[in-house]
Amino acid sequence: MPRKPLFHSRTRASFHGAGITRLTLLIPALAALLPLPAEAAKWNSIGSRNGAKIEVDSTSLERVNDDKFRIWHRESYATPQVLDSGAFSFGRLTSLMEFECTKRLATLLRRNYTATNGAELKSESHDSKDATAVIPDSITEAVFSYACREKLLPKPVAEEAPPSPPKPVDDPKTAKKKSKSGKDDPPPPPPPPPAHWDYDGKAGASKWGKLSSDYATCGLGLRQSPINIHETIGADLPPIRFTYKPVPLSIIDNGHTIQVNAAGAGSIKVDAEEFELLQFHFHKPSEEKINGKTYEMVVHLVHKSKEGKLAVVAIMLQSGKEQQLIRTLWSNLPLEQNKLIERTDIKIDPTLLLPTTRNYFTYIGSLTTPPCSEGVLWLVFKTPTQVSKEQIAGFGRIYKNNARPIQPRNARVIKESR
Repeated sequence: MPRKPLFHSRTRASFHGAGITRLTLLIPALAALLPLPAEAAKWNSIGSRNGAKIEVDSTSLERVNDDKFRIWHRESYATPQVLDSGAFSFGRLTSLMEFECTKRLATLLRRNYTATNGAELKSESHDSKDATAVIPDSITEAVFSYACREKLLPKPVAEEAPPSPPKPVDDPKTAKKKSKSGKDDPPPPPPPPPAHWDYDGKAGASKWGKLSSDYATCGLGLRQSPINIHETIGADLPPIRFTYKPVPLSIIDNGHTIQVNAAGAGSIKVDAEEFELLQFHFHKPSEEKINGKTYEMVVHLVHKSKEGKLAVVAIMLQSGKEQQLIRTLWSNLPLEQNKLIERTDIKIDPTLLLPTTRNYFTYIGSLTTPPCSEGVLWLVFKTPTQVSKEQIAGFGRIYKNNARPIQPRNARVIKESR
């Protein structure tokens, strides 16, 4: 005998219709409770700096006000990078930055570290008031230029009628602009020279950061040099491999020091990274201090890698026996400032400046002269090289004091060869 239905067909249909109605009303309500999906990041490459591929998330660009913009960017490295503290290495660094376009200031808001295998290593927030100057030719400047591109574009000049489209020219670089009279416009004026700076007086070291916007890092930077080298961490540092060779003498008094140009004089290699020697110059007294001690002089040998990273080898100079290379240099000093002396018949070998024992300190700092650019690898020898008192006095007759004062350490890690 067939089983009777539990509900009458009409009743069952009414129940089914009511269920659809309730479900139809419930779906929008549930959807309102779910979080809206974030817009997918769109990473656009804007070039490379210092061995890193730079990309910006174009969807994250946010206008804070008329002059401030925020944007996420990431730096991807072919070789793992090690934190200054040495805590871990990472392959990608993703950062949220805020830029003040007119003042050329950057503020780091957030930073995420990612391993080469894609694993998240560390995420950290930063003080939103910690603004620093945008350093020329840096990764930050590349992102700044993208974020502020609309703000920094020149404003169009209002005209009664829309301008006619420009006529095409074969070579835009050599095409001459015509004035309304049909005559050639005069060439644009040359860019202004860098702001004058000195070690004391109105343009002294304490005022560098305010002399020019290009020098703002001198006053705002947090990794400035020189520093007092103390409270170091003993480490098995790799030896610095020197491959210097003799080159013809090229020497100049540039108004701040005696500088010897050394292009082609070889390079150093530090932990598989190679830096070419560009020049070396002198300071009196030593800019660095080691455990609070100031030396009579120091020589800085400035190097640069193919990626544009700077490395400076600092060698303290103290009274002792006469130094052969410095005798050659002092014998060929220019008689006037900014007059280059070149002698193909005289060869100089920077190797002669190196001490026999080459244990060293290392930290991340800056140039010690404007624009005080940061991110410089410092390699400071523990053992000084001897020079005679007469050689020290000879330099002192030209530059009695050309040393920048000690800068705040700001909790930077300083490693020392064991």
